[in-house]
Amino acid sequence: MARSLTILAIVIAVATARLTKTESPKEILAQVNKDSFGNSILSVLQLQLATGGPVGEIQILLNNIASQLNGDQKKADKVHESDTVAFEKIIADLEQEIAYHQTQIVALSNLRDSTTEALGDAEVEVRVVTSDIANNEKSFADESATRQSQHDTWVRKDAEHVDQIDAIDEASKIVQHLQAGVAFAQLKSRFEKVQAKLMESKHALFKPLINALTQLASKVDNKSIIKILELLAQIRQQLVASRASLLATEEKQAANWEVQSGHLQEEHKRLVERKAFLENSIVQFKVTIQEAVEDLEDQTLFLEDAEDSLAIQERWAAEQESQYEAQTFEREQQLEVVERLQEVLTQKLSAASEFLQVREEVF
Repeated sequence: MARSLTILAIVIAVATARLTKTESPKEILAQVNKDSFGNSILSVLQLQLATGGPVGEIQILLNNIASQLNGDQKKADKVHESDTVAFEKIIADLEQEIAYHQTQIVALSNLRDSTTEALGDAEVEVRVVTSDIANNEKSFADESATRQSQHDTWVRKDAEHVDQIDAIDEASKIVQHLQAGVAFAQLKSRFEKVQAKLMESKHALFKPLINALTQLASKVDNKSIIKILELLAQIRQQLVASRASLLATEEKQAANWEVQSGHLQEEHKRLVERKAFLENSIVQFKVTIQEAVEDLEDQTLFLEDAEDSLAIQERWAAEQESQYEAQTFEREQQLEVVERLQEVLTQKLSAASEFLQVREEVF
């Protein structure tokens, strides 16, 4: 095993020297001897020859190395051929891709321009409809505010009527209790609350009643009670009639608003539908334009990427070709070294021995 490694090292050392076929065996070995590693190998070879090592073993290994170098070159040739076919396929695909992106860029540019023109026309038309909608909505808002004010007034007055009727009913109950003989002191708290509530309303209708109740508070007599009960009944009847009148007015105004708002809403619906149609068209136009612009950007990037990939592939192919040629040249040089070393070892072994003997005397 050690002997095989020694012989292999000799070949490597010889491969490091650049030789010419006109050199003598001694000159060849002298070149190997100049290299530090080659010097060490020749020392080992010298020792092997001195001990009587068989030259045939060296020849066998040199033959194996030459065979391996030839095998490596065949593999390299096969890989090179395969890479060349693959490269040509890649180049063809990239060129086809570049042509496709160029066609897409032209089509997308035309789509963007024509859609932009259609968008301008739709935007002009939608502004007119938008103005009509604004006028319609203002009319609806004004009329709706008027109607709401009417309704709020009715709600407030109706609530006032309800409170007043409740106060009248409470006053009637208190007076009836007094008529039944209940002491005023027991009803004083309720009496004062009702009196205060009637005075808060500031309604002219209640003035005679308030005066009568005030007198009743100081002196309770049956005649005054009967008079107050009659007055309470009259006032309640008037309040009920007034409330009914307010309700009738509210219902009439509500019915009128129902008709008026219906017309405004129908007109608004027609305008909104028209605007929606135009706006939908505008949105679609803008989407189309945006997509066209984005696709243009993408196609431009794709085109640049494809062009860059083509350039990269071409550089890679050039590098692979250069590497293949360099490795092929190196193997040719190595084979030449092996052949010449074989020649030295087979035909001129005496010259090699003489060189090694002189080398031993010198070194």
